[in-house]
Amino acid sequence: MKLDISHVIALIVASALGGMILGGAFGYVAGQASPEFFLVLFGMMGSDVDPINAAAVGGAAGGVFLGGGLGVFAILVRLFQEWLALLSKPCL
Repeated sequence: MKLDISHVIALIVASALGGMILGGAFGYVAGQASPEFFLVLFGMMGSDVDPINAAAVGGAAGGVFLGGGLGVFAILVRLFQEWLALLSKPCL
């Protein structure tokens, strides 16, 4: 399969969205498990912000970056595979 720009963009966007969903879910569960930790972590001791929602948003934001990075890594691995296949072709 050749890599064209539409496949590259679709892979990176899909992996970033997947990371956002997984990170948000993890943040929500972690926020439910220990809300006091996220009150201290985000410095919200005197505010009315819900620590569970703040943890979910923080997890989703981190998941976007990690998922996008994973998508870029997948593209780099595919480019390396194509480069090795090109080098293994005999020259005529």
